[in-house]
Amino acid sequence: MLRNVHIRNLALIKEADIDFENGLNCMTGETGAGKSIIIGSVNIALGEKANRSMVRSGADSGLVEIQFTDVDQKVISALEEADITPDGSNITITRKISSDSSLAKINGETVTLSNLKKITSMLVDIHGQHDHQSLLNSNNHIMILDKFGGEPIAALKEQVRGEYDHFKSIRRELLNYNMDQQALEREKSLLEHELKEIEKAALTPGEDDALEAEFKKLNSAERISESILKAYNSIEGDGDSIRNQLAKAIREVAAAFSMDESVAAFRDTLMDLDSISKDLSQDMEKYINDNRFDGERLAFVQDRLDQLNRLKNKYGSTIEEILKYSDDTAKKLNDFENYAESKAALEKQLYDSKVKLNQLAHKLSDERHKTAGVLEPMIIRNLKDLNFLSSEFGINFEKADKISANGFDKVEFLISTNPGEAVKPLAKVASGGELSRIMLAIKASVADNDDIPTLIFDEIDTGISGKTAQMVAEKLEFLSHNHQIICITHLPQIAAMADTHFQIHKEAVDGSTISDVTKLDDEGMIAEIAGLIGGQEITEITMNNARELKERAEAFKKD
Repeated sequence: MLRNVHIRNLALIKEADIDFENGLNCMTGETGAGKSIIIGSVNIALGEKANRSMVRSGADSGLVEIQFTDVDQKVISALEEADITPDGSNITITRKISSDSSLAKINGETVTLSNLKKITSMLVDIHGQHDHQSLLNSNNHIMILDKFGGEPIAALKEQVRGEYDHFKSIRRELLNYNMDQQALEREKSLLEHELKEIEKAALTPGEDDALEAEFKKLNSAERISESILKAYNSIEGDGDSIRNQLAKAIREVAAAFSMDESVAAFRDTLMDLDSISKDLSQDMEKYINDNRFDGERLAFVQDRLDQLNRLKNKYGSTIEEILKYSDDTAKKLNDFENYAESKAALEKQLYDSKVKLNQLAHKLSDERHKTAGVLEPMIIRNLKDLNFLSSEFGINFEKADKISANGFDKVEFLISTNPGEAVKPLAKVASGGELSRIMLAIKASVADNDDIPTLIFDEIDTGISGKTAQMVAEKLEFLSHNHQIICITHLPQIAAMADTHFQIHKEAVDGSTISDVTKLDDEGMIAEIAGLIGGQEITEITMNNARELKERAEAFKKD
């Protein structure tokens, strides 16, 4: 579950720390107090795009940190697959936003947004203020159905997608065989020329690196030899060379040794130095003789490197890539030499892939129909729980002209909200206020069949009141039995049903506006509910109404 949200320097929030509990968590407050900033901050932590303009004015950066506890093994396995070290059954997600960067971390380890979203999609499902509008687009209906279908549909979709990609690959390859005899001969001639050019070069892997090193050495051979010769003359030459100076020193110490044997160590060291300098000068002389400038070899190496670079410009950036290109070209040429047979083989592969794809698409469609048969009555029950007493709901299937990576199903939700009316496409029937309830009914149905622990509803109560509001509150309370629910609401009926209640408010501090969050105690809950009932002026009557509403909610939860 989502245990804690910590926000710093985002929009109106200077610093806020919110500890959520199990069950139904409600957040209330005046319009513009900052409720949506909290949901937006959570969304950022979950991996949504971070708008740098959200950073509070005057601050260098903004931060949101969310903590989850008691995550299941599936999430822990996903962490391990992403090379993130689990912290027992806890997860801490941090997102820092500055003017020029955005950094995401899970358990202190930096992650990409794609990995972040993959992990968090298993932890939280957010229904925003305008998400119910997505129901008007029938393309979203199949995604809802597939989500409800769970792993069986997901596995089949993966198989269909894989075979569809295979089918497209074969079809692309077949395009190379759509040519007349003259074009075929031109293509074969080009391939033969390329293959001969590569074969003639007699390439060896790693040859270019060795030649580059040799070219560098040969190209500098004169300068290197000149430097070594100067060093050699310093050691072995006439005049004040090292060897001559050592010989002079040895003679002087030998004369001293005849008078004082204690200088024997000096003599021995000088003899060692003379021996070392002699060996060194011999090695230098050999190097100079062995590495005389070879202009012919330099010209050969340069020409060979030019040849290799021309081939790299045409066939690959490394010798290994050129050799692979050669192998591919040889295979392609062989296929063209057996053009008719190769084309027939590919056509057979394309046919077999199409048959397999069609079979998989039918299996997927059958599973979707089976899933729809389970989902339809669940949605109808949830619609009735939300005051659609005479509603009918159906899931219509049509077969698309072509199979895609998603199969061939076109799915559309149909609904009737009035007795005696036939079901029609949802977009043509439902009003704005009804859409939010329909979305809640669908969310409730899908939630019964998924294992996402936390559901967040941002103003799901748009356009409803009275008895319907009470039924929505009861549905949210029912959902909270198996899920942690976090809900932003304006309705007293929903707020009264809360197990944990937060008030979002803003105030002016030192010339700036700051939003803050307060966790309410029992009396605070009553006062806040009274404010939702009566507006600015809270009277004894509204307080009594609020207390009664809260008592009825508590009694409902015990039933």
